[in-house]
Amino acid sequence: MKKRDLFWLNRVLLILITGLLFIGISIFNIVQFNNSYIQEEKKELEIFTKQVKWVVVPLLKNNDIVSLKKYANNFKNNPEFSFRVFDKQKNLIISSTDNKKEIKTNDVRIGKNKFDIWDLYIESFENKSLEKISEFNVNNKTYYLELSLSQEFVISSIIKAQENIIIIFCIGILCLISALIHIFYSIRKSFNSLEDSVIEIARGEFDTKIPKPKSSLLSELSLAISRMTNKLKNQIERLTQLEKYRSEFVSNITHEIKTPITAINSAVELIEENTETNDLQKECFEIIKTQTSTINNLVGDMLALSEIDLEKTNEHKNFIKFNLNDAVQQAINNVAVGIDVKFNSNSNIEILGVENLVITAISNLVSNAIRYSGCDNIEVNLIQDKNIVIEVKDYGIGIEQEHLPRIFERFYRVDKTRSRKNGGTGLGLAIVKHIAELHNWEIEVESEVGKGTSFKIKI
Repeated sequence: MKKRDLFWLNRVLLILITGLLFIGISIFNIVQFNNSYIQEEKKELEIFTKQVKWVVVPLLKNNDIVSLKKYANNFKNNPEFSFRVFDKQKNLIISSTDNKKEIKTNDVRIGKNKFDIWDLYIESFENKSLEKISEFNVNNKTYYLELSLSQEFVISSIIKAQENIIIIFCIGILCLISALIHIFYSIRKSFNSLEDSVIEIARGEFDTKIPKPKSSLLSELSLAISRMTNKLKNQIERLTQLEKYRSEFVSNITHEIKTPITAINSAVELIEENTETNDLQKECFEIIKTQTSTINNLVGDMLALSEIDLEKTNEHKNFIKFNLNDAVQQAINNVAVGIDVKFNSNSNIEILGVENLVITAISNLVSNAIRYSGCDNIEVNLIQDKNIVIEVKDYGIGIEQEHLPRIFERFYRVDKTRSRKNGGTGLGLAIVKHIAELHNWEIEVESEVGKGTSFKIKI
């Protein structure tokens, strides 16, 4: 699952959980409202009990049964309340309904003035009514007054009080969920399109069309990305053009320098062949030839660096498959003239790359070891394990630690006098590093003074 899809899924789940929590709280509040309503009805039962007693007690004292029945008949059309009066032997004295059920004189509620709200609420559904039974004495006789509140009346009253609120609440929840789904879908769709376009731009496809989302927030972001892309495209085109001009300039200038250098060398050789020269003149001719050779090597290295830099700017590298063992052996043969360089390999390896540049990099490392290590014991190891490693190792004078961070810089020399004496241009290791970077390889150096140096190219 993509990160963006996981992001939206987490947000949707969070909103759903919040909605469920809100619904739970709402249901709890409705139940609390119902309980409060029943509590209020219970209080009305208490008041109604007093009112009925206020009428019934005097009539019972006078044993006026006719008036009692007449009073009870007045409540027969009342859908809300009903009452009955019993004596101690459970004999029905009067009733406002035709209900013949027996009184529960052994009920725990008899003689109690306090009822538990929750028990009353539960019993209201079990007994289909809300009841209150109270005991009173008239002329030393015990009587029971039973008052009932119709459950249908209570439920209908609660529904009437809450049905509009519940309907509005449900409609609101549905509208909210629909709106959130629509918003999330539209934003997710626009965001995904925008992200896909940005990914294409990151891959270098600067002509990718940026979608214009309907959302004002994302439309501003889309416009900003479009402007940034155009600006970046113009800058890259400008830098590419400048790099092309620079490479052409370096190439042209190096070729222009090579021409007079070749002419100077030819002139010096011609003079030496056709003119008798003394020792001083011979020494001067040797200096001229040495310096022109150094300049020629420097121009060659600068031209090589320019070509590598230009190749690095090209996203589509012209890599081909070649045998690395053969390339290493050829590099050793190019520079190890008259010196025995040991080549060790544990595998026959083929890789993708620019073969002539790889040969140049290995040749430069071997040449440096020959020139500057001060020893003839030089090894080239080709190892294939987790990675492919090309190691050029010598057991010579080594390099001081303070120089190691800078040895791959252009024209940096550890011993300037000695380097110039050996004909070095100061660009050999810089060329090696640029070739490694072109192939996305790593190059490391380890050295200890008096014990030698090891250069490793990790493929």
